Amino acid sequence: MAEHVATEPFPKSALYAAGALIAASIALAMAAKLFDIGSTRIAFAPATQVMPLKFEDLPDGSIGIRHGASGDSIATLAPGQNGFVRVVMRGLARDRMLAGIGSETPVELVALEDGRYVLRDPTTDRVVTLDAFGHENEAAFVALFEKGKKLP
Repeated sequence: MAEHVATEPFPKSALYAAGALIAASIALAMAAKLFDIGSTRIAFAPATQVMPLKFEDLPDGSIGIRHGASGDSIATLAPGQNGFVRVVMRGLARDRMLAGIGSETPVELVALEDGRYVLRDPTTDRVVTLDAFGHENEAAFVALFEKGKKLP
């Protein structure tokens, strides 16, 4: 017994509707990007202190942290320790590398009036809000800030 299979074409109206939906989605996404619709802006409190920091990879795998203005050593992070500081600094270094910017300009560790700290890269305009990663991770940078303030 032979079965009869219907060979009705797919409805063209459904294809047109799907195409229109895709085109509208792309157009709305482009308009949102172009006119900055839906963007979130974070207003930061005024800065009370700014500490320039320079980071350097050392031959033993450690990271040396120096005061960006005086060049004095603030700390040395041994391999396998201070993972959060390492990750944040690697991310900033990657942004600079992609933009073709060297490491000559120090990164700024900024103490804000409201007690928070941010890390700002003046060459790429990237700002890392440190308390967004938890108070323990922010404390790693606060410790660097406090050590740097004690330098002569």
